[in-house]
Amino acid sequence: MAGSPTDFTGDGRDDVIAFTQGSLNDVYVSTSTGSSFAGTSVKWNDFFGLNGETLLTGDFNGDNRDDIIAFTHGTLADVYVSLSTGTNFTPSTKWHDWFAPGTEIAAVGDVNGDGKDDIITFTHDNAADVYVALSTGTSFTGTAVKWHEYFSITGEYPALGDVNGDGRDDIITFTQGPATASDVIVALSTGSSFGAPQKWHDLFAVGTEQPRVGDINGDGKDDIVTFTCDTNADVYAAVSTGTSFAGTTVKWNDFFCLNGEFPYLADVNGDNKDDIIVFTKGTTNDIYVGLSTGTTFTNSTKWHDYFGLNGETTL
Repeated sequence: MAGSPTDFTGDGRDDVIAFTQGSLNDVYVSTSTGSSFAGTSVKWNDFFGLNGETLLTGDFNGDNRDDIIAFTHGTLADVYVSLSTGTNFTPSTKWHDWFAPGTEIAAVGDVNGDGKDDIITFTHDNAADVYVALSTGTSFTGTAVKWHEYFSITGEYPALGDVNGDGRDDIITFTQGPATASDVIVALSTGSSFGAPQKWHDLFAVGTEQPRVGDINGDGKDDIVTFTCDTNADVYAAVSTGTSFAGTTVKWNDFFCLNGEFPYLADVNGDNKDDIIVFTKGTTNDIYVGLSTGTTFTNSTKWHDYFGLNGETTL
């Protein structure tokens, strides 16, 4: 999960969400005040997201409030959506009945630029196909359409983002090999397919680092960020020029995200620059934020002291 938007209230500030899964299947939201995440145990849906499902967020009906989505995978391969009212998520409805079967990797993004997020799946195997189903605002269009026939093979880390600033989300893959082979490949959206793969960076997100995608400098083009999530806890960024990602080993924060923590990007203060967030999990269950200045991420501050427990999916 390299990133999906989480502004559930529509106020321009991204919030945080936790899916408990397990036996309860509850969904909790803590909304951003611009300087903290408010509320503890505010339940927005009491049955969404079973074990083994992929849980993501996006604005599927184009009302500027982000909704939640579940891909069941397996042999059913259903897709369920629960829309945001601004204060809760409605009961879920099935928006597609055959998408991202088996172990395919599901993702969300507005690939045709109509203001509604669509669904994308990477077969992530030797075929490396990419399929899309567009949002109509009330469902995802019928049979999935192949938009690319060779992108993001097994072992790579696929993602979406509007890297050239044309209003359409593109596909990105981080090869995540050793330093000699940690490339970032992009295929731009035409609105009806993804174009030829292009190498946009040749040393980024090495090995087990955790890459994320978002607009960290506020220029309308999505950039790439990687978290080492180890004892160094470094955060590196490369910004989009519109035709490549610029910068190698440009450190934007030197202590954020330790081993076992979960990092994310979101514009939590509404200044149109994505910030860094980390869910500590473990025994503390804290959330820390480092705000983007446009050229660095500030030192982390605690925005919540009990949210996102072990085993929960947090975004």
